[in-house]
Amino acid sequence: MKKLLLITVISASLMFCQSPKEKASENSNETTVIGYEFNEAGEKLNLIGGDVLITDIYLRYIQAHNDKNVSKIYEMDTEDIIIKASNGAVFNGRDSHKEQLEAWFASSDPIWSVKWMVANTLQGKDGENESWLTTGVDKVEMVAGNSVKKHHVLDVHFVDGKVKELNVYDRATEQE
Repeated sequence: MKKLLLITVISASLMFCQSPKEKASENSNETTVIGYEFNEAGEKLNLIGGDVLITDIYLRYIQAHNDKNVSKIYEMDTEDIIIKASNGAVFNGRDSHKEQLEAWFASSDPIWSVKWMVANTLQGKDGENESWLTTGVDKVEMVAGNSVKKHHVLDVHFVDGKVKELNVYDRATEQE
């Protein structure tokens, strides 16, 4: 009985010491749905993992904001960009965006720090896919002489490597 117990323990130890083998999936080339979006008609559209290369574009976009380089931001916006701010304001077109940024940069000197990014692709019913980035950033700006920090979650739509739409949601950060 002791020999049987010893053989069992040794066998179990050897099995657990082996490196796990990667399991090949028959479906490895299939697209993985990571979520859904509902369009204006209420149709459920698939969200799939997106191209992470858009994160590089976004990081350059944020750096241009931190550098207060309005010309660079202007170049990175599509001509018909739509920006939906968290306060309900909507800015249409890159000329409007440029004007708003110039006034904002002069009055409150905002600085952004990217905390996370998730690239995703919206699969359209018509076969047209859209590249989106959902990202979280901390923004610090001067308001009435006080430093105010907010956390923003943004949905950013990219077309041909440029920002087409930007939706901003925010909350005040915890006070220490």
